Amino acid sequence: MTSIDCNKLAEHLRDGLRATFTELMAENPDLSFYTFALFTDDSLQFAHAAANSEEGLVKTLERYNADRDDDEPVTSNNMRWAYGDWQFFPIEAEEHLAPVNLVLQDNFTAEEDVFEAQIESLWKALLKGFSLLNEEGFFGEGDARSKITLLVVGHLSDETVDEWVEALNPEDVAQRFLDWDYG
Repeated sequence: MTSIDCNKLAEHLRDGLRATFTELMAENPDLSFYTFALFTDDSLQFAHAAANSEEGLVKTLERYNADRDDDEPVTSNNMRWAYGDWQFFPIEAEEHLAPVNLVLQDNFTAEEDVFEAQIESLWKALLKGFSLLNEEGFFGEGDARSKITLLVVGHLSDETVDEWVEALNPEDVAQRFLDWDYG
């Protein structure tokens, strides 16, 4: 495996997420998005975009509560961050993140010592790429930005998710997520 250019990987992620989320919002102009995420796993086998809207959350709650026999309704607090039930999970836009996924797959299938030597730098590059998109103001500024939570989701440790939330979001947005109970 050749050496990974982490700056180029970060740029590819930024560009891929920008294209994916731009298309998503253009196709759904009437939705109120509250979260945009990078979906992966702890070994970085893949990277896909994900998102949800307030309207998608309402539909999920309606679906879950229609099937319940007890008096305990499923609430938005229960489901807001349940990424597997998001309206856009994962987002079907593989072409935009193909360069990122090629690098991740090369590392995942590499010899174990190579995989281990590179995984931390890959995590940092992906975080940097998502951060670059945020720093460009893609997700808005001020009040508009405070309505959006950026996340990494997947089969990950709570610690990893929390670290990304703190790195990607304004303090008040990060704290709102951190105050949520993982359950």
